[in-house]
Amino acid sequence: MATKGEPVSKGFAVGLQIWLLFLISLYALGYPALFSIALGAVGGTASGFIVDWWLSKDENIEPTRRRVHDDGVENIARSRQRRRVNSALQQRKRRREQEPVTLKTLTRPFFQREQPNKTEEVD
Repeated sequence: MATKGEPVSKGFAVGLQIWLLFLISLYALGYPALFSIALGAVGGTASGFIVDWWLSKDENIEPTRRRVHDDGVENIARSRQRRRVNSALQQRKRRREQEPVTLKTLTRPFFQREQPNKTEEVD
C-alpha cells in the first residue's frame, strides 16, 4: 500500500476508470448489476496491470556490453580477415566457380580410360 509521500500508481487510477466504464457500459446494455460489477472488476484489474507494467521504469535493466579484447588492433584485424576468408559466402562463391556437379562429373573417375603418356618415345 502507498505511504503518505508516495503517489498511487498510474495503473491503479486507470484500472478504476476502466472498471467504471465497463460497469456503466454493461449495465446500459441490459446485463444484471452484479454481472456488470464482476466483469468491470476483471476488466479494470487487467487494464490496471497492463498500464502499470507499460509505464514501469526498471532501473535494473542494462544493455549487455561486450568484453573489450586485450589483443591489439592488429590481432583483431587478422582474426577478422581469417573469418572473412572462411565465411559461408566465400565458400559458396568458391563452390560456384568449381565445375558444376553432374552425372558426368560424378562418374568420370570410374569410366575414364588411362591415356598413354605422349612424352615417352618408343625406340
